Amino acid sequence: MNWGIISAANIAYDEVVPAIRRSANSKPYALATKTKEKAQRFQIDHVYATYEDLLGDENVTSVYIPLPNALHHNMVIQSLKSHKHVLVEKPATISLEEMKNIAIAAKETGHYFLEGFMYQYHKQHKKMHGLLPQIGDIVHIKSHFSWLLENEQDIRLNPSLGGGAMYDVGCYCMHAITQLIGFKPAAVSMVSNTLSETTVDRTSVCTMIDKHGKMATFTCSMEMPFLDYYEIIGKIGSLKVSHSFRPDVSKSGFGIVELYNNAGDLIEQHKIQDDQYLRQIEYFEQQVSSKNLFRESLRQSLEMSHYLEQAYKSAYKNGEFIEVEDFHYA
Repeated sequence: MNWGIISAANIAYDEVVPAIRRSANSKPYALATKTKEKAQRFQIDHVYATYEDLLGDENVTSVYIPLPNALHHNMVIQSLKSHKHVLVEKPATISLEEMKNIAIAAKETGHYFLEGFMYQYHKQHKKMHGLLPQIGDIVHIKSHFSWLLENEQDIRLNPSLGGGAMYDVGCYCMHAITQLIGFKPAAVSMVSNTLSETTVDRTSVCTMIDKHGKMATFTCSMEMPFLDYYEIIGKIGSLKVSHSFRPDVSKSGFGIVELYNNAGDLIEQHKIQDDQYLRQIEYFEQQVSSKNLFRESLRQSLEMSHYLEQAYKSAYKNGEFIEVEDFHYA
């Protein structure tokens, strides 16, 4: 698989392009950037000055899009219509309407689309699923993802580019709760500390309630120390997955899955190392070959866009609970 990289973003250089190189079936074939210095450090043979020129290269079979969030929509659709399979950084879009347009384009072109929640391919989550029956019926889920952003010029503080803590790290918590674990909210409330003043949330707290009255909560922040985990509390025990989203940058490099009984005693601990960025590329390759889960990837991204949109709608109404209608992708 020949990959085209749409922009010389740091995440492409640091994580995704090296993962493509580690795959036996993929290679970074082309890069689109106007900056000569950035192009040189990638050491990719084919460099284009514009995204359109890269998309015009028939040898490029798939593209990776790490552009700012607000620029995803148009580039994804343009890439699909240029007969490329697409891996785009999360969040795929900043509105449900944009994601619906992407789903239509993917269906019309027959090309694969995947939103880049790379964390989910790490083996620690398979271990979590294996232990899940031991905690009984799920009563509550909670999660946290934070890091300290010190650069005031960072694009993640720019509202016109889709900045904000929920879009940057909160979407991981929401994805883990709703897609990995399977909690389906019927209503959502979000409270943010800076949204009304700057239209960018630096810290947000989100609460979701399902149709049975069970709750899930999470905190996301760009002004707290680095911390990432999710915890599932059942009637007879609980599970905690530490370093759940970025085990690769934890001090140990391991994801840690812990099983507790209902007295709070640690029953099992599993330290698991894996290559989540490589696993994402391998998953992408498999789906392009099989076409088995084309619809599933679109369904998940449509749900995520819907949930994120409703969360921000709540935040602008000072945390008022917003109904989340059942979403069915046809």
